[in-house]
Amino acid sequence: MKSRSIAYILVILGISQALLADGQSSWDPWCNYPGGSCTANDISVTRVYLAQNSPSSVTLMGTFSLNLATDRYCPYSVVDIYRGDGVTPIKLKHVTWLTTLSGGTSPQEIPLATITRPPDEPIVLKNIYVQWSASKSTCGDNCNNYQSSKCYKDPGPLVVPASLIANFSGFNVCLGGSIQFTDLTTGGYKPYASSVWTFGDATTYSCSSASPCNPPPKTYASPGRYTVTLRVTDNKGVVSTKSQSYYVWAPPVADFSYAQGCGFEVQFSDLSTATPTADVMPTITAQSWDFDGGGAIDSSMQSPEYTFPAPGTYPVRLTVTDSHGCTGFIVKDVTVNPAVQATAGSNSPVCEGSTINLYGGPDGLISYSWTGPEGFASSLQNTTIYPATLANAGTYTLKVVDEEGCETEAKTTVLVQRRPAVSAGADLYICETEEQILIAGSNSGGPATYLWTTSGTGHFEPDGGLSTRYHPSDGDREAGRVNITLTAVGIGPCGTFSTSDDMTLSILKVPEASINVAF
Repeated sequence: MKSRSIAYILVILGISQALLADGQSSWDPWCNYPGGSCTANDISVTRVYLAQNSPSSVTLMGTFSLNLATDRYCPYSVVDIYRGDGVTPIKLKHVTWLTTLSGGTSPQEIPLATITRPPDEPIVLKNIYVQWSASKSTCGDNCNNYQSSKCYKDPGPLVVPASLIANFSGFNVCLGGSIQFTDLTTGGYKPYASSVWTFGDATTYSCSSASPCNPPPKTYASPGRYTVTLRVTDNKGVVSTKSQSYYVWAPPVADFSYAQGCGFEVQFSDLSTATPTADVMPTITAQSWDFDGGGAIDSSMQSPEYTFPAPGTYPVRLTVTDSHGCTGFIVKDVTVNPAVQATAGSNSPVCEGSTINLYGGPDGLISYSWTGPEGFASSLQNTTIYPATLANAGTYTLKVVDEEGCETEAKTTVLVQRRPAVSAGADLYICETEEQILIAGSNSGGPATYLWTTSGTGHFEPDGGLSTRYHPSDGDREAGRVNITLTAVGIGPCGTFSTSDDMTLSILKVPEASINVAF
């Protein structure tokens, strides 16, 4: 039997090619024996219809009304079913309806044919012909006792739908999300009597006379593997059930640790773990880091290093995604401590010949390393240079290493000041008649304050500075010579150091003129 355009033809016994408009034949070519106590008008067909007996078969039913008077007793009714084109009928079934018939018995149903069909294809039955007759006795294979016959032609096609197949779609979801289940049921006789959903968590949803029956989005309270079942009953009582399993994935657990390195650098380590659901174990596939609470993704590395702009506490957020597409996140306050920073200092400026003191910090580090002019090097936190020379002046660098192995450095500049080195100048000569003389001293050393003194009783104008004018006194003129001293006292780091230099001022007498006259 073909699964697509299948035609079952039930042909009136003895029907010719020509049918009357009302579906009745004018004569019976096989049993043409009119007369008897029963007539064709005593039996009529109320309807012909299809009854679904199972998902793979249907039964063609005929409902017959019997209108027999008591004096026209017909104990048998015979229905024959034929298939064919109405010209050459092929007998399918012979049904003997054995019952006691009396006037007013109406209606009664008898099965006419059982049709086996493929479960996934609809069937259309066309040109349905039913023939029946009443008789006084069993007729067997001859028609001697058949009375007049009557035929019924079904006015339109009868459609047997495809088998009822419950079906639906859904999808896996992460915990907190909703699953939209979609009813995809096909076939069967509509409208369906009922559609009942069970979701595997003791909750249900149902529809009556509705197709499709789509439940509202389903949100599960816990992760797990849930078996969802849809049971559909059509209006012939046929039932089809579909069950499918769906996962509500448990989200991953986000976590991280961190360690501050050199400066404000912080090394982060992802400690997140994927969470198994039922029999499935996912993996972590992606990380997103927000280091400053700004909402932007600052890094997508698994364990990144990040340099913060300054010490402080920062809300660091890690979001991880697993192979199911589920996410988990954690926010931790990360404290960034001030970085260990080397410090360097000295007692600069210093006077040459004194001690240079170098100071390093902070205390308690793993190592200290000084370098400076003239190949200077020291591994002491605090160190000295003695005696200081002008060559020791310059920049000194201190490198320190802390417990984390971080190295930082600091610099300090040392100034070395020369001692004063003064000269009062060369010895001078003046005539006793001169009122003053300019004396120019000099200093080839460091800065100083200056003081002029004399062994005589004259005075200086001014009495400080490198240059001065000396005004000799009469006593100086009388003595004819005085010692003049320039004393320099160091300024700054050389302030306790002084030096002097002398020069001699000779005051020459003017010779007296004499005239010898000879008389």
